Amino acid sequence: MIAALAALCALSCRPSAEDYLAFMYEAMPLPDSLVFPESSWRANAEKTLEVRKRMDWNVPVREFRHFVLPLRVNNENLDDFRTVYADSLCARVEGMTIGEAALEINHWCHERATYVPSDGRTLGPMALIRSGLGRCGEESVLAVAALRAAGIPARQVYTPRWAHTDDNHAWVEVYVDGKWHFMGACEPEPVLDLAWFNSSVSRAMLLHTKVFGAYNGPEDVISRTSSYTEINCIKSYIPTRRTGVTVRDTDGNPVEGAAVEFRIYNYAEFYKVASYRSDSDGHAALDTGLGDIVIWAYKDGLFGLAVAGAEESEVVLDRKLGEPCSIDLEIVPPVEDPLPNNATGEEIEANARRLAAENVKRASMPHPRTYAPDLFLSDKDAVDVTGEFIEDARAVTGTDRWTVCPRVELEMLLPYRREILSSGIAETVKSPSEVVRWVSDSIKVDTGRNPQGLRIPPVAVWRSRIADPRSRDIFFVALCRTLGFAARLDEATSRPEYREGDDWVGVDFGAGTEAVVPKGHVDLFYPTASSAALPEYYRHYTFSRITDGSPRLCEFDESVPPTFSYDLDEGYYMLVSGTRLASGAVLAHVEMFNLEASGEGKEVRLILPEPGDRVRVIGNLDAERLFLREGDSEPAAATSCSA
Repeated sequence: MIAALAALCALSCRPSAEDYLAFMYEAMPLPDSLVFPESSWRANAEKTLEVRKRMDWNVPVREFRHFVLPLRVNNENLDDFRTVYADSLCARVEGMTIGEAALEINHWCHERATYVPSDGRTLGPMALIRSGLGRCGEESVLAVAALRAAGIPARQVYTPRWAHTDDNHAWVEVYVDGKWHFMGACEPEPVLDLAWFNSSVSRAMLLHTKVFGAYNGPEDVISRTSSYTEINCIKSYIPTRRTGVTVRDTDGNPVEGAAVEFRIYNYAEFYKVASYRSDSDGHAALDTGLGDIVIWAYKDGLFGLAVAGAEESEVVLDRKLGEPCSIDLEIVPPVEDPLPNNATGEEIEANARRLAAENVKRASMPHPRTYAPDLFLSDKDAVDVTGEFIEDARAVTGTDRWTVCPRVELEMLLPYRREILSSGIAETVKSPSEVVRWVSDSIKVDTGRNPQGLRIPPVAVWRSRIADPRSRDIFFVALCRTLGFAARLDEATSRPEYREGDDWVGVDFGAGTEAVVPKGHVDLFYPTASSAALPEYYRHYTFSRITDGSPRLCEFDESVPPTFSYDLDEGYYMLVSGTRLASGAVLAHVEMFNLEASGEGKEVRLILPEPGDRVRVIGNLDAERLFLREGDSEPAAATSCSA
């Protein structure tokens, strides 16, 4: 710690590449320290120092440390973007003000990438350039990486969930002349603080960003560790309030030490955006927009569910975990009040012409792919896997995806199979149960140095024998498959499992157990005419299993046709269903029920609250299509339509 403080002091005085390198390691999540050698970090630190001297943007020390120096933006695969592109980006903006340079670099990004929806894995900036297509999270990673490469402080800001419609969005903030300004990533506008979401953001309940290092800025802190800080940026956009909640027992007494979770209704779930422990007065608080937010609180086997829509609200722990019950909520988002557009008509027209030319340039760029359909890899994997990886993956052959596929979850794909097999482990580990014991005995679990939950690639776990719990589970599956045993992470729970005959055996490394997990059967009952559209998972309803007092969403493959029949682990469940109104408000219904492993199964009524004479939403459309300019072809976000 003394060395780290000395490094920070040096950064504030006369920084050197060694000082930068020391801070990078202090703020570095565990996966990055295991995957990339010191030489890579040193090269980036030296390039960053070189750019700082060259561009002389007069960036304050705090903003430089946290928003220029770090290579990582969010959960993307890191690459050599900064050392490859820094010089050309600096040359492109030479002689500009920092504000002009930020706008220009966003044009550079637009020349290389445009929006297309995709899965939750985040491509690195160089892979996105090769692809030319990415979701908003990937576009904003590219834009932040490019801005930082030119020495401009930048960060990815996003709403984890909109409050008024079923979607989310990510964009970019840049630090210019002592203030943070926003812009749409790879969506250049003629001025700062202008994007297609100027209206949508006025209805947000929370906007946050992830900062590497122990950051002490003016923003509301959602969570903090010694190497990572999550902050809430909403106060710089719209009018806000400090939404306070007091947890009480049924006698009206404040409850200290209760878990208090702030959640936003979106995609038919109550999505957790912040979690605290109530203080001695039973109180917890969060900066939010001027709308409603859902509160889930629990302690000692009791829970409460309520809507907070004022500076002070209450939630009562009046229900027992495991007790069947029904709850109805109405959730109202903030009123729309669009942020101002400060661009002139001439600036907007000139920018539109430039964007059209950039679209042509982007379309002419090659986008190579590496296809390997026999390995069950996705189209996105074809963008950033190497031939070396493909050759390595084919060390395991067959037609069973749970054995052949080298990808387990969202981890970075690096060769690992031949290295593991060449060790001779297959001579001593001859069954999935022996893999369980080997992983338990050989892999040290580190729970403190990966607060963001980044995935460590299996080869890095193999070499270091260190992993966080999730990366340990991924490694277990990868090792099983490498040795020829079918294994997976359960789709709904992410639990590691291996196949034994016709059964899947769940592994609990924490408890040291292996067992076929008892499952119950749920049939949803929804009376409707056969010609009517059926409710859909993620749009109209979801299940969450209550685990250690907190709801955990059951996730299912969206490409599979919807069904009203589910096999789920035994346990206590929350079925959330909702009707979105044209105003953005939601009428939500909650059904809490127990599920047991029995041959009878369980029927649960699916209720979509009726809106009465209010207008309900009947579908979604891509919001940015409303704002596309000549030559554009891809939307960037979704909103709702109603009838």
